[in-house]
Amino acid sequence: MLPKNSNYLYGGIVILLLCPLAITGCGDKLAPKPFVFDMTRINQDGSVNDGSDYANKPWACVRDNQSGLIWEVKTTEPGLLNINNTYSWYDPDEKTNGGFAGKAIGGVCTGSNCDTDSYIKAINAKKLCGLADWYLPSRFELNTIVDTSVPLPGPTLAKVFFPESIAGKYWTDTTFRTRRAGAWVWRFDQGSDYVAEKSEALGVRLTHVSPNKPGVKAASK
Repeated sequence: MLPKNSNYLYGGIVILLLCPLAITGCGDKLAPKPFVFDMTRINQDGSVNDGSDYANKPWACVRDNQSGLIWEVKTTEPGLLNINNTYSWYDPDEKTNGGFAGKAIGGVCTGSNCDTDSYIKAINAKKLCGLADWYLPSRFELNTIVDTSVPLPGPTLAKVFFPESIAGKYWTDTTFRTRRAGAWVWRFDQGSDYVAEKSEALGVRLTHVSPNKPGVKAASK
């Protein structure tokens, strides 16, 4: 028998109180709710698409009504926007390349020179969805379209808005601070990011900050 004032007595009481909670699981199991995407589908000319028939009336972009960002939508057709095109990371501007320009013409694609810089220029020349200031998203910005409710093998994108999605790996504009020859990449098979050499050939999904959502602060680049 334990002494009346023993610390063991109090410890025993705590254990007795916690055991029923452990058995019952403290009530209902807490499970994170999947993020609900609120997006508007946009046609090549900038008009709104009702989203009723992608096969016959495909949209070219989507506007995230929560972040204010507009995203390009890929296509399975051959050409500039093909989902299978790949690009090396390349930015010749010393003010924005993180101290290392990367590799020019290092991917496999059609419609551009197959690096991020040339692809951005080609999309802006095309005026995708009526816009001419598309850019490579930051690590934070690309994360905003990752659908964490989708398990491996993905793709971790909302298919109702990105119907052409594959579980690819996509460049961001964010150089890795401790190795300037590398940049951050989001992989859409498991919804995580990692660092890759800028010379690698990976996917690109450009973004644009929308001015059409008053009262909503766009994600900072």
